[in-house]
Formats: sequence, structure tokens, C-alpha cells
Amino acid sequence: MDAEQVGRLTARWIAALPGEDSTVVSGLGVQPLLAILAEVADEPAHTELAEAAGERYGGLLEAPGLRMALGLWTRPDLELQAGVDRFLPPEVRGTLTDQAALDAWVVERTDGLLRRMPVELTPDVLLVLASALALKTEWELPFDEYPRGDQRWLSRTDGDLDSLRVHDTAAGPLTVVTVRGVGEFDVRLVVGDGGRAVVLGAALSLDDGMPGAEVLATERSAPGVEVIESMRSAVILSMPSFEIDAEHDLLQHRDVFGLTAASDPSRGHFPGLSPQPLAIDQARQAVMARFSATGFEAAAVTSMAMAAGAAPVFDQKALYVNLERPFGFVAVHRPTGVPVVAGWVN
Repeated sequence: MDAEQVGRLTARWIAALPGEDSTVVSGLGVQPLLAILAEVADEPAHTELAEAAGERYGGLLEAPGLRMALGLWTRPDLELQAGVDRFLPPEVRGTLTDQAALDAWVVERTDGLLRRMPVELTPDVLLVLASALALKTEWELPFDEYPRGDQRWLSRTDGDLDSLRVHDTAAGPLTVVTVRGVGEFDVRLVVGDGGRAVVLGAALSLDDGMPGAEVLATERSAPGVEVIESMRSAVILSMPSFEIDAEHDLLQHRDVFGLTAASDPSRGHFPGLSPQPLAIDQARQAVMARFSATGFEAAAVTSMAMAAGAAPVFDQKALYVNLERPFGFVAVHRPTGVPVVAGWVN
């Protein structure tokens, strides 16, 4: 899994979102699905999906504290190509039955952090492809927690000055405070003078910046940072706890995810997946993140539903009866022709 590719996908997505409201997205949750679909798509969907994914499918990220999973569900009469086993082996596949079964998978794969599959199982849906991830980590150095207005506020003093770095970027200076987790995951808190897309876009492609020790020694100004009198040199961090839930419709940003051609229902796009012509009908992500005094939790489920991807062929004639006028009806016993009931509809 290429961090730079996932970072670029995430930055493009954030830049495409309207407004400046609180939100959360998971490019990591989307990227494997795009890469798999690129492998089984024909042109032009293959090129669009491959460019959005940024790399070929190389498996899911594996790390302590992170759970990732794939799932594929199909209607019983939908045939799959044999090559699908390379990406989606039989043990991750199931039969589409009802919404409750899909929701149960979400609960299991996210440790209950999310409760439902974000796509809707309609009669037109022939296939659902999904990824799930759940991240849980505890802080090496927990926060103190106290009420402040209607929020829970967090505070801690970290003796590691270099947990803070100041980066000079095209978007201006960025302050990044790294909150270290016990395992392999940290959370970077980023402050800048631009808006959401500018600050996060820059934060997703950072090199090493000026360490906090140098910032303190030179008393350099930086966004969100103030040099104050203290009993010892430290990074004093004060912030609100937060919990954010979001749901995103990926088809609102087809160009970001390479889904323009793949969602065209006039033809099929995935011959490597099934001989049945298929097109993307729904593509959604449900995602949450929780930052507390003791640790961080996040979960995302990204799912894509496919429907028949071929337009009807009008090469025959038919008789079209349009009953937009009063009409009568008779129920008849077929073997004898005996009318059982008769009536009139006006």
C-alpha cells in the first residue's frame, strides 16, 4: 500500500467536498476497491479507475491495531469469472439476501463502531463490493479531561519538544503536533492559516519540518503556537475531544474516484468480474473518528453496488396497452371459462 498514492487520493477527495464543516473521509477505505475494479474493468473504465487508485491492487494494509477486510456479495444467479479469486477468494464472498446481513458484516468488521452498510439493497442491485476498516489505539501519554462549556476539553504536557514541528509549505506554515499511539499509529493535529482543503492537502504530503526544540529556541511564530512562561520546556497541548460521523456519496465526485465511465448504465464495464454486463449503481462511504483522553478510534465502510449495465435493445415490435381510461375486468376459471368475478375500473 503506497502512502503517497493514498494521500493524493484523500487530498483530491477533501478538495472536492463543499463547505468547511467538520467531516472525515478514508481514502484508504476506497483505494483497494478502485484498484480491484481497475483489474477487472475494460476501457475506458480501466484507465479511469487505475489513475484514481494510483497503483495496482497489492493487498490490504496489515498492522497491529488496524483491521481491514473485503466483502463481495452477489445474487445467486450472477456468474463470476474464475479470475476473481485472485482478489476476492471464496471465503470473503457471500450471497445477497437482505440488508440485515450486510449490516451484520459491518458491525462485525468494525467492532461495532459502525452499524450499517451505506448502500441500499434494491431489487436492481446484483452485486455489492465493500471494504471495512477499524483502527483503535491508546495514547502513550494520556490527556487530562475536564468540562468546558458543553464540550469535554483535553490537556496534556509532553516533554518531547519535537512532537511539534513547523513545516514551510506552499500553503504557508503548518504546525503539526504528533500524538503518539501505543502501537504503530499516531494522530497528527495540523494547524494552518488556510481552509480545510488547503491545510489538509498540504498535511497529506509533508516532509520533515523544523523541530519544536528549534521553534522554542528561536521563538519562531507558527499557527496555533504561543511561547509562554513555564516551569519546564514542553509542548502543552489543549484541545477539544471530538467525535465525527460522516457519510459520503462517491458518485457526487466521479472524476476523483475514476467512476465516470464505470457508472454509465448503457453498457457493462467489468468483464473480468462477471460475464453479466455490470455498472456501478451506488458508491458510498460511512466513516467515523473519535479522539478522547485515552486514545483514538476510527472506522470506515466503503461499498459499491452494481446493477445490470446494458441498455435494452429495441429490435422487435410490441403491443403497448395503456390503461389510462376506464376499463373492465373479469376473473375466469381457466379450464371451464366460468367467470368468477367481473368489474369496472374508472
